[in-house]
Amino acid sequence: MIPFVTSLPTPGSEQAGGPQGSRPSPLAELLRTYSYAYTAAHDFSVSDRIMIDDYVLLMGDHLIRGRKEEYQPATQRQYDQFPALGFTVHRLVCNGERASLHFTEHGRSRLTGGLAAWQGVSLYRWDGERLTQCRVEQDYHSRRMQLAAGVPVPVLPPAADPWSGGDTPADPRTCSWVRAWLESNAWLADPGPARDDGSAAPRFAEPSTEILDLFSAGTEAAFHVRLTGTYAGGLPGTGELTGRRASLYVAGIVDTTQVADHRQASAARQGADSSLPGVLISDRHGMLRRLRAG
Repeated sequence: MIPFVTSLPTPGSEQAGGPQGSRPSPLAELLRTYSYAYTAAHDFSVSDRIMIDDYVLLMGDHLIRGRKEEYQPATQRQYDQFPALGFTVHRLVCNGERASLHFTEHGRSRLTGGLAAWQGVSLYRWDGERLTQCRVEQDYHSRRMQLAAGVPVPVLPPAADPWSGGDTPADPRTCSWVRAWLESNAWLADPGPARDDGSAAPRFAEPSTEILDLFSAGTEAAFHVRLTGTYAGGLPGTGELTGRRASLYVAGIVDTTQVADHRQASAARQGADSSLPGVLISDRHGMLRRLRAG
């Protein structure tokens, strides 16, 4: 069925998207191709076009280097386990030089027959033409629990159109704000951001946050951090692991828009004291693996 269209907008008109237009920016278009033509379609020929040969993926304590040598074989293993793996995008943060996605992967496991949906946050670099690096965390702990219980969590709604809004310039004030929020460990107790799937979260004594990556697009910021400290419990069935040194990797996106007077206030003060909405995805599964390995 073909929908009835009364008229087409003329270039430059308000219907065509005003000053920003309706077409994605080059980096947004590249990530739209990455999301739908490659990831959701399982088409490695597309990844050959949009990634450099020496493409790097960093996830938890893993570093995968080489598009053909390491990255594609690792991705194929996930496709083998979830033959109809889907990819839903909830949010894009893009300043033209850097970009980040909040997404959900979902599908039926060939190993268990069960369904699962698990969120992720990814941060990308590019060379102006192709993707060069991705930092990402995915909630594999949630995936594991869903497959064990036989009950998937619902997939969050997709963004209506995350691609064509235009790039938002980086703002160093936002980075200063979020850096203070992270380095002060205020983010650990902040009720603003959603965390993983909303289930149990690990607790740390004497925590320390190391910022691995951070960039902004207007009032939004994306980041990748490593939290270290003494594991103090929080995840069911881990009592024997408490008291051990632990590390937890977290990727997140937060928005500083709703913080009152943040442009006038001290970034160091406000970053530590104010609540920031957003999403934080951690490698709970990887943290437990490292703890149990000693």
